Formats: sequence, C-alpha cells, structure tokens
Amino acid sequence: MQLYAQFLSRSFKSVSSIRNYISGIRTVHQLLGYGLDNINSFILNLTLKGIKRLNPHCVKQAAPISPLILSQIYGTLDFSCSEDIVYWCLFVFAFFLLARKSNLVPSSKSDVKKNHCLFRKNVQYSGDNLVVCMNWSKTIQFGERKLWTPLLNLGDSILCPVKAFKNLCKVVHHEPDQPLFILENKSVITYNKFHKKLRYCIKKIGLSPMDFSSHSFRRGFATFAFNENISSDQIQLLGDWKSDAYKNYISSSVDDKFEILRSVQPKLMFR
Repeated sequence: MQLYAQFLSRSFKSVSSIRNYISGIRTVHQLLGYGLDNINSFILNLTLKGIKRLNPHCVKQAAPISPLILSQIYGTLDFSCSEDIVYWCLFVFAFFLLARKSNLVPSSKSDVKKNHCLFRKNVQYSGDNLVVCMNWSKTIQFGERKLWTPLLNLGDSILCPVKAFKNLCKVVHHEPDQPLFILENKSVITYNKFHKKLRYCIKKIGLSPMDFSSHSFRRGFATFAFNENISSDQIQLLGDWKSDAYKNYISSSVDDKFEILRSVQPKLMFR
C-alpha cells in the first residue's frame, strides 16, 4: 500500500486525493473478503506525511463574487436577449441562496430525472418575497428533509432576486416539473453552460476567468455576510453547512485584518 501511495504521488499533489484512492482500495479488499492485516497503517501514515512534506500543496479556492462584481456582471448582459435574462436570474439565485451548483442546475440529463436541480415548482411567492425549496443537496442525500430558503425583494436594486425571477418567467413559460433554468427553446442550462457563461462575463469585466467558478457565489455571499457582522451561526444556517467547513469559504483581506487590529489598538497603547 505504501508503494501504491508513492505511485499516486507522481500524479496527485494533494495527499487528500491519495487517501481517497487508498480508501477505495481498502473498501474493494473488504468487499472481496480479503483481510487488511498486511497493511501497516503506521508506516502508511508516515509515508503520507513524507509525501505531504516533499510535495507542499495549497488548495486553490475560487475567488469570491462580491455584490460589486455581481453588479459589474449585470452590466455585461443584454437584457433584450432572453438567454441573458435567464442567466442573470441564475447568477442572482446562486449568490443569495449560497447555493451549491447541484442545487441549481444539472450536470446531465440523469440529474434532471433524479431531481438533482431546481425546478419551477420549487420557487414560491411569499408576499412580495420568494421562498425556494431544495429537496436534494450535498447535505440532503436521501430526501430526509427539505431546505427552505427565502429571497428578499430588494425593490429597484439591479440585484433584486424577485425582479430577476419575474423577468425569467416572462421570457420562459415553465411547466411546474420543468427545470427552472431553461432557455426559451426549452434547452436546459447545464453546469458546463453555467460555468462557461460565468467565466465569459468575468473576462468582460476585466478579471481573470480562471479565478472564478460557481463556488464563487457561495463564497461571495458568505464573505459579504461576515463583513457585515452576521454571526457565524447565522452564516452556517443560511449556507446549510453541517460543519465548520463554512469558515473556509470566508475570504479576509489584509485590510480586514487591519480593522481587527485597529479595534484593539487603544488597549495595546500604553502611556
């Protein structure tokens, strides 16, 4: 197993990826009735530590999309084009719902059959606001609960999700069981199309498209909420995180850290 770990280290920079492959081998052995007595876990863990030390790897996170960047994306779109109206609603929903990509759009036709995306029937009005129901996500694997997330009406703001949804419904006439994000010709927006359109818009506003992905919306709202002094528990609730993993989504700049230090500066200055 140690030799296999060393072999994998030629292709993978992340030790976490190597661990996943080794875990798969262990599972196959157990399914076939083979024992694991010959695997020296202590030596294997030392091997993995050595690989980690020899191959330092920093996970690259998608850059967060702030409300300002989202506003700039709005300026790149042509709202006389029905396709751009649909994509704008998708972008706004991705931001304010702190949604994972699987909550919004399918990767393939099989995802639609499995209800692994957002459907028209999942979005309902609640007065002037919207409520979105998600039946499946990374943290809802077996339909054991439903995740209800509100979207506030922001009035005349270009970022208003309610306005974006109304405009979407004007150009696309859905059936309740159809995916929400479909174009006028009824073709479904897949994750690949979503990703491609986002990077196209990012490039048009002068930023590096390779720094952004669909996760940028989720990171963006989490960072925005944190900067607006929303509590950690509330951010975790909004994003439906089941662990402290949400902390990895919050991006803090040097200026943010300066502000923290300035808040305690008077207590550190002795006369």
